[in-house]
Amino acid sequence: MPRPLVADLPSGFDATALPGRGRKLIVAVSGGRDSVLLLDALLRAGWTHLVIAHFNHGLRGMASGQDARFVRSLGRRLGLPVEVGRAAVAPWAAQRKLSIEAAARVARHAFFQEVARRHHTRQVVLAHHANDQAETILANLCRGAGLNGLAGMRAVQPLNGLTLRRPLLRVEREEINRFVAAHGLRFREDASNAAAEHRRNRLRHEVLPLLDEIYARRVAPQLVRAGTQVRLAAEHLEELARAALADPACCDAERRLCLDAAWRSLAPAVQPLVLRLWLREIWKLPGIGMAEVDLALSQLESGGPARINLPGDWQLRRKARRLQPMRLRS
Repeated sequence: MPRPLVADLPSGFDATALPGRGRKLIVAVSGGRDSVLLLDALLRAGWTHLVIAHFNHGLRGMASGQDARFVRSLGRRLGLPVEVGRAAVAPWAAQRKLSIEAAARVARHAFFQEVARRHHTRQVVLAHHANDQAETILANLCRGAGLNGLAGMRAVQPLNGLTLRRPLLRVEREEINRFVAAHGLRFREDASNAAAEHRRNRLRHEVLPLLDEIYARRVAPQLVRAGTQVRLAAEHLEELARAALADPACCDAERRLCLDAAWRSLAPAVQPLVLRLWLREIWKLPGIGMAEVDLALSQLESGGPARINLPGDWQLRRKARRLQPMRLRS
């Protein structure tokens, strides 16, 4: 293999999102252009201790098997080990009442955990790029996400003992297409990326191009830039929230949230984050998102409800300027 040319990389490739070049990395490769470019860029930049991980979701019939064969062939040609996993995601999603996208993500991460154990590394590199980030931020905005959702994906994200790394988050799709063409990289086309029934595809093929047309500029980089600023603000506010939660005046001996002077002194932007951390990390309650936090905040308003229901058969009760979760009895 030719010596890696560090200068010959996609514009925006973020080496700071990666560990040292001597570390072993698991590279998620679907066979599509983004992940094939990621693998090529890592090799060019000098990361050679790589394990290719390909997950077959069982959603595309014969094409899924052809993707796996393509990735195995790619691994042989590059002299890299290849791990292939498979799961029937659609029936699994139906059984657990999950969306296909959510079920696929859970199954894929479980596969990465297996590969990580076999190869004694916790580092997983993913091919999400700037346009993926813009779509994520826009989708999260439309779903009513909080600051973390509006910040989009992290370049480095701890997750269930793994560290997910995304060095392409500042690389735009146009640059990926140019680089792939210039270097003659072979890849597999995924026909499902054009399917109109998927909301993500409609954002990609309809909404973002329309915004580009309306504003006479590429909107994706602006969304990514805004997400970066939101991430910085969110991280600062979370630091303040964690400091507030660590204050002995925040919770009493029974882990109830005290709504006294310490609470009233918190900035309005910090109070929801304290509530979320308290419910998630102190009480370990499932399914706590911004909708549940907003509902909890309504209890603090004049005339607000004394009790609200939370996911997982829990109820949040307000009494004597204290909030306390209680499990509902069946």
